[in-house]
Amino acid sequence: MKETIASPRRSRRERPWSIMYILVIAAMILSFLFILITHANVAGTGNYDTENVLDNLNQSLRSDIVNTNGSLTDNEYATDIEMAKKIAMDVEEGLEKEEKSEEELSKVNNKETGKSEDKKENVVKAKDAAEKLETAQVRKDQLKEEKDKMKAESKKANESDDRMNILILYPDDWRHDSIGSEKPYVLTPFLDQLAKEGIRFTQNAVTTSICWMSRATLWMGQYSSRHRSYRLKCPNFATPSNWEHSWVKILQKAGYFIGHVGKWQYHTEKTERFFDWAKLFEGQHWVKRFPGRTVHASDLAAEDAETFLRNRPKDKPFVLSVAFYPPKAVGTSRGPGGQWSPTNETRALYDNVTIPEPEMKESFKLLPKFLQEERGPARGRWRQRYPTSENFQASMKNYYALVTGVDQACKRIVDKLKEEGLYNNTMIIFTTDNGMFHGAHGLAGKWYPYQESIRVPLIIYDPRMPSDKVGTLDDSFTLNVDLAQTILGAAGVRRDELMQGRDISDLYLPNEKNENEPWRDEFFYEFPYGKEQSCPSSTALVRKDWKYIYWPYYKREQLFNLVDDPMELNDLNSDNVLNYTNEKMLDIMSKRHDELKALLHNPNYSGINWDNCSALA
Repeated sequence: MKETIASPRRSRRERPWSIMYILVIAAMILSFLFILITHANVAGTGNYDTENVLDNLNQSLRSDIVNTNGSLTDNEYATDIEMAKKIAMDVEEGLEKEEKSEEELSKVNNKETGKSEDKKENVVKAKDAAEKLETAQVRKDQLKEEKDKMKAESKKANESDDRMNILILYPDDWRHDSIGSEKPYVLTPFLDQLAKEGIRFTQNAVTTSICWMSRATLWMGQYSSRHRSYRLKCPNFATPSNWEHSWVKILQKAGYFIGHVGKWQYHTEKTERFFDWAKLFEGQHWVKRFPGRTVHASDLAAEDAETFLRNRPKDKPFVLSVAFYPPKAVGTSRGPGGQWSPTNETRALYDNVTIPEPEMKESFKLLPKFLQEERGPARGRWRQRYPTSENFQASMKNYYALVTGVDQACKRIVDKLKEEGLYNNTMIIFTTDNGMFHGAHGLAGKWYPYQESIRVPLIIYDPRMPSDKVGTLDDSFTLNVDLAQTILGAAGVRRDELMQGRDISDLYLPNEKNENEPWRDEFFYEFPYGKEQSCPSSTALVRKDWKYIYWPYYKREQLFNLVDDPMELNDLNSDNVLNYTNEKMLDIMSKRHDELKALLHNPNYSGINWDNCSALA
């Protein structure tokens, strides 16, 4: 309100108390009352109690926000509400001043033009306040509409019996070619048949090759640099606020019943907070079950999965993840094959088989010097498992016998699906957490960004799959970071905004998105372990024909032509082969590597220095 200038006060004897002057004053008061009533109606209140009106609206908006899972945050409406509140209260204060006693009104300058301008400004302010209130009301209506839509979708989903179920078969330490379709001497008849009824992705890979980080990526659909679960005993992804972004929590809210069997690996919390049903066991190939019963881990996983399928709520769709501990090694035995304990039946299947051995001596010498350290886990495990041909044969036969045992357990579970009449309405995903060297490069274990370590199998059986896709092979770059969105897509649920993958069904289900958004032709790999002296951190850019690797602690770059050198034995960034062509490709790959890293690490989290992973807590 404009500041008015008070006229000099007159004595009572000097006032011209005429009838005309009294009528003018009365008309002015009636005019103010008219403005008050008019603009109170504009605000929709019946009176100008703006504080009460705005508080009620604020309370209503906050209630809607809570009930729509944060669709609209405080920051998105608080500014408008506060602005409307301030303007409306200014108007109210001005109107109150106009209603003061005759003695106060006498202080006002008699110039009617000035007072008229003040009134006009009050009218403008009142209109602005009303508009702001109307904007807030529109936002409230939008919130209500979105909430009603979500409720309708949830109700429709819960009333439907045909929502897709999902079964995830997820063994440990199993590289891409450890199946009969790739190596005929590996006996996996069920998985081979599953691939014929679905689709097998031959270039599938993980974005971090170590069990707990890869498994966190499965749950979250995020790169390690986003879920930040770098330490085995510190599963950052499993904190309550972060778990809200997992596909598990999202599907539970959508009415799914979620079960988990086998390896969980994170022992910091009780699983009741994570799953609706769980049976956990890990760390052994043979498990003692009360009373006095010892069962092979693969068979026990099948038994528990059958129990889940038999006793699940019949009025809800489900997701069941079966995390087999085999064929992962147990212990540190140096005896031939001593780290793997299959059943006698599956082991006998490999008695008359000779497993081809990779070249291990010369390839080891071709590694960067810091990877040739004998104290490193990759070389240390090689000495335990494959130091002689006898050790190699015994180790790999026991390993493949465990693979066959998992194959048989998977068959049991799927047979139970069929028995329950669920096979034709269940997506089945078979994949693993990381690859294995199995002696290649003179190494054991995983971790490093070479092909044997990062490539893992992926088979998807999907009842929606067109007939021309069934039984096919697909060499697209699919990744473990894609699995979360694929699971949500099968359930008909929207992806979480923090997920970084893509629904793999885009590769086999016809839709416009496939044409408008071509699938990736390269991907970024990261390994932020941080024990640089023994198991150094690495990043990589991987394409079908080229691979660029960077070891940040040692500031070492490697470049491989995967077409000419699929075993990655010839580093083109070494002095004896570096030429103009290789140097140009090194520059191209290096720049693109840095671009992808910046893209995937955005936003950067405070406290993380990717070039010094040992500083990570």
